[in-house]
Amino acid sequence: MGWPRPGQPAWSIAGVTLHIHRSWFFIVLLITWTLARGHFPSASPGLPAFAYWAMGVVAALSLFLCVLLHELGHSVVARHHGIPIDGVTLFFFGGVAQMGHEPRRPAVELQVALAGPLVSVAIAAACFFASRRLPIDTIGQQAVFAVVQYLAMVNTAILVFNLLPGFPLDGGRVLRAVLWAWSGNWRTATRTASVVGASLGLGLLGLGVWAMVRGSWIGGLWYMLLGFFLRDAAQASYQQASR
Repeated sequence: MGWPRPGQPAWSIAGVTLHIHRSWFFIVLLITWTLARGHFPSASPGLPAFAYWAMGVVAALSLFLCVLLHELGHSVVARHHGIPIDGVTLFFFGGVAQMGHEPRRPAVELQVALAGPLVSVAIAAACFFASRRLPIDTIGQQAVFAVVQYLAMVNTAILVFNLLPGFPLDGGRVLRAVLWAWSGNWRTATRTASVVGASLGLGLLGLGVWAMVRGSWIGGLWYMLLGFFLRDAAQASYQQASR
């Protein structure tokens, strides 16, 4: 798999080009369907069917808006340090800010890596506190509450996953920055962080198989997809960084 190449269509946001990979359209439809048919009817029972579909569409698009903000966080800090950004691509597994070159110093790597998670923390906190104060007296208010609550939950999940210490996830870049600063060898740090990333990918694959054996087919499938993605992305990123 690896990181996707930029796709069409494309827009410019704050001077950063946004690319939409074709796989993005599929995942938006899939997330909308699972939310409308599963999550929201369970979280907010008793609402009409059209409300669940509307909530699913809004929540799916809002999720990728959060992903975009996360990647723009990386982009802004990278550009502050003179690293050009070729664009941000939204695709099946979320998004990626494509830097023109790797950071030249461990401290810069650390700052760029942490910028995205800090945005996710801010979004998750804002959604959590908003959900605590929203009224739920009408159908519309219940729908807004459920969507905001979902965004608080999913941004927390994005944060936790991205901070796993496996390259090329944000946590893996933090690990590489620490190893790089400690050893003074960028290539060795990249290799170690990539091995950890590939190992985490294999762990997710195993977790997916275990979940499917226990009857959780959808959850198991997601773990396996993430495992394949992380393993292949770790290998591809190391090969690219080693050129």
